[in-house]
Amino acid sequence: MISISKLISLPKKTVLAVSLIMCASLGAQAQNDNAAMQLRTNALYDLAALPNIGVEFQARHGWAWQADYIGSYWNNNARHRYFQSYAFQTELRYYPDSKECPFPYVGHHFGVYGLLATYDFEFGNTGYQSNGIPKTYSVGLSYGYVMRLNKTFSLDFTAGLGYLSSIYYKYLPKEDNTGYVRLDTKRFSFFGPTKLEVSLVMNLNYKNKFWY
Repeated sequence: MISISKLISLPKKTVLAVSLIMCASLGAQAQNDNAAMQLRTNALYDLAALPNIGVEFQARHGWAWQADYIGSYWNNNARHRYFQSYAFQTELRYYPDSKECPFPYVGHHFGVYGLLATYDFEFGNTGYQSNGIPKTYSVGLSYGYVMRLNKTFSLDFTAGLGYLSSIYYKYLPKEDNTGYVRLDTKRFSFFGPTKLEVSLVMNLNYKNKFWY
C-alpha cells in the first residue's frame, strides 16, 4: 500500500528551507551594493500546471547561484487521477559578459545544475510514484541567454543536457477504494535534455549601477 502522506511531508520541509534561504539572501543583499537578488518563475512549468518560484543571487565577477522550488498537488480522488510533483533545483552559473554589462547580469551564461524530486502520477487505473527525494534526481550542464525587458524585468532562456535517474513504484487502486496495491519497482535512466526554461525574472535592486 502506498502512503501519499510520505510524499507530502518532505517537500514541506524543502519549502521551509528554500524560504529561509531566500529571506537570508534578501537581507544580505540589502546591505551590499555589490550583490544582487532576483525572483523568477519558469513559464513553461507554469503552463504545465507546475507552479514554481525561484531566486538567483548574483555576486561579483559574473558568478551567480540559483535555487528553484517546483510543486503541484492536483487530484481527483473519485476518478483516481493524481498529478502531484515536488522538486528542488539548484544551479551555479557564470556570466562571461559580466564586465561589460551593468546590473543585473544579461547575455550568455553557463552553469552546472542538479535536481531532486518526488512525484505521483495516476490517470485512471494505473499509478506511478517515486516517494523519496533521493530516488529521483538529475544533474547536468546548462547554457542560456538573459534578455532585459526593462529595469525591473528580464527573460531567461535556458536549456540543459544531463543525466536523469528515477526509481518508482507502479501501483493499482483497490476495487473497494480502500487503498493501493504496489505491483513492482522499476528504474528509469536517461541521458539527454533534462532542463528547459523560459523564465520571467524580476530584479529586486535594479537601481544599482555598474559593479566594477
